[in-house]
Amino acid sequence: MKYSEHDFIPYAANTAMPRGRTLVLAPHPDDEVLGCGGAIMRHVAAGDPIRVIIVTDGALGLPPGTPDAALTRQRESLCAAAVLGYGEPVFWGLPDRGLEYGEALIQRILGEMEDAGADLVYAPSWWEIHPDHLTLALATAEAVRRCPRPVQMVMYEVGAPLHPSHLLNIGDLCERKQAAMDCFTSQLAQQAYDRHIAALNVFRTYTLPAEIASAEAYRLIVRDALREDPLRLMQPGPGHQEPQAITRIAALPPLSCVAACGMDIGRLLDALNPQPVSESEMARLQTALEQVSGQLEELRQSTSWRITAPLRWLVSHARTMLRSQA
Repeated sequence: MKYSEHDFIPYAANTAMPRGRTLVLAPHPDDEVLGCGGAIMRHVAAGDPIRVIIVTDGALGLPPGTPDAALTRQRESLCAAAVLGYGEPVFWGLPDRGLEYGEALIQRILGEMEDAGADLVYAPSWWEIHPDHLTLALATAEAVRRCPRPVQMVMYEVGAPLHPSHLLNIGDLCERKQAAMDCFTSQLAQQAYDRHIAALNVFRTYTLPAEIASAEAYRLIVRDALREDPLRLMQPGPGHQEPQAITRIAALPPLSCVAACGMDIGRLLDALNPQPVSESEMARLQTALEQVSGQLEELRQSTSWRITAPLRWLVSHARTMLRSQA
């Protein structure tokens, strides 16, 4: 099978995002602008109802002992909201760097999705490196997976590039996005986040026509794709265009632990994280493997194994025939 660059990344830019009632989840005050400020402006221009939720208070984004740190961050997001034109964000005020994956967070997101009647749910991508970003990404993915309605998750990038399915042309919005980023004076005093994001948006034009000066990258994932095999969606490669990719994904065998056990996305990833193994444990496992391999070889050399070979072939052939007729 041969692939081309087009299988991995878009070579055309969108001028708008999919239409619909929109819910934006930002882990900290400023992520709603850095990650998807252009998309928010596009939704506002299209007349889509939009609700923006700032999940944590962002208080740790200022030096220790800074008075009214959380209030300062709220004021900055309110300033940016006025520039983007969507109204005012909702502040959950959860502790910065204290976001925990679990039922409480998943259910709260589900409640907001239902209350807003959301068709699109924006959240950080699951390739993000900040713990609050990653936790919110996984909890949102799980909430979308459980949603009874065919909602779409829209992942955006802030601290780590994602594998995009959509590139949004924001060349005509750069000045307004910069003006919105300028509202976060407390953060820009510590790091030039606006410069980083502007550079990232320019980099996203690498595969686009030369006249496009800036673009935001997104990964759109339909609910049913999350139900089929979420781990496959975390890999770059062919079939990046959602929802078209769902036809390819549906043809593949689902992850048994998700399909059979109903394991949610966050706990699935925890279960798959490799755990360190001591040298003594590794030696014990190696010895056990050698013993089992020896026993298997003895079985294959036995007379009974050779005699029953035709029967095993017949059973295998019958199973193949039954699957082809199903």
